[in-house]
Amino acid sequence: MADLSRCILTLGASLRDVLETMNRSGKQIVLVLDLDRRLAGVVTDGDIRRAIVRQVSLDAKVDEIVNRDPLVRRAGLSSAEAIAYMRANVIRHLPLVDADGHVVDLLRLEDLLAPLPLKSRAVIMAGGEGRRLRPLTETTPKPLITVNGQPLVELMIERLRQSGISEITVALHHKSEMIREHLGDGSRLGVRIDYVVEPKPLGTMGVLPLVRDRLTQPFFVVNADILTKCDFHDMWEFHRDQGDAAMTVGVSTHQVDIPYGEFTLQGERVTRIEEKPRKEFQINAGIYLLDPSVVDLIPTGAYFDATDMIRTLLDQDRVVAAYLIRVYWLDVGRIDDLRQGRSDAAKGLLE
Repeated sequence: MADLSRCILTLGASLRDVLETMNRSGKQIVLVLDLDRRLAGVVTDGDIRRAIVRQVSLDAKVDEIVNRDPLVRRAGLSSAEAIAYMRANVIRHLPLVDADGHVVDLLRLEDLLAPLPLKSRAVIMAGGEGRRLRPLTETTPKPLITVNGQPLVELMIERLRQSGISEITVALHHKSEMIREHLGDGSRLGVRIDYVVEPKPLGTMGVLPLVRDRLTQPFFVVNADILTKCDFHDMWEFHRDQGDAAMTVGVSTHQVDIPYGEFTLQGERVTRIEEKPRKEFQINAGIYLLDPSVVDLIPTGAYFDATDMIRTLLDQDRVVAAYLIRVYWLDVGRIDDLRQGRSDAAKGLLE
């Protein structure tokens, strides 16, 4: 049974209250009750986006946007029945009510369809200062910058959980206490979180020797400032199928439009011209899957980035595999990229 206390408001609450409640719960829905504590309606993240497009004030009452006729079912519904009903009606959330209309549970389709747990830990790198996101990061650490009302690090944790990963280590440095206080032990997000604090910036891989005892199975290392629909379970299966891969690197395709005609030359003669070509490059997506043995290659206490790890493995003729991420991916480390990510999320591209 879901803990409903974090996703409930009453009629008369403001749209600002709705955003804060949705952010706090991470469930992308708010249950709105009447004065008798019966379900009066629901507000989803889609309702929020539509209200923002209509320029509804954050001080407006939830009464103006609440869906007063949500689809609900009576308590006692089986998981199979709930999945069939939600799929047939194309919904992600299903409140269960008793005979008097009081909410007794909230079902989410992603929870009902959750994959088998992966025996894999994820290490989220959340210690950066976020200098390219200033002034936003002067008071708020980069992992807590919000997209669609939810902190970046929570969006990453939710994606990992949906892939079956429940054991998460968060590596901290800058404004570490704010992040630790916000995430807690991870229980409200459906995962178990522990922490490691870098004594100084150590790069993407340099912190791993500090948590060597926790890394007993192939594990993920991911950056906290990424928006993606990457299927980590599929990436794990891909890594396993490589057999001898010491590391699998998540790779995204980056396109660059060149605003000029491009010449192909042979000596001093033009042999070809392509007008304003679009070039594609395979880039590092900031998502890695590593065999525990590679941690022993990292010098303790030294700055060691992902590129250092890749070069070290290649120098030793060990296999580094590339997993192509064909779904949505965006690094939001810069202001313009953050704006793009927020726009994409408002359009539902992350759903």
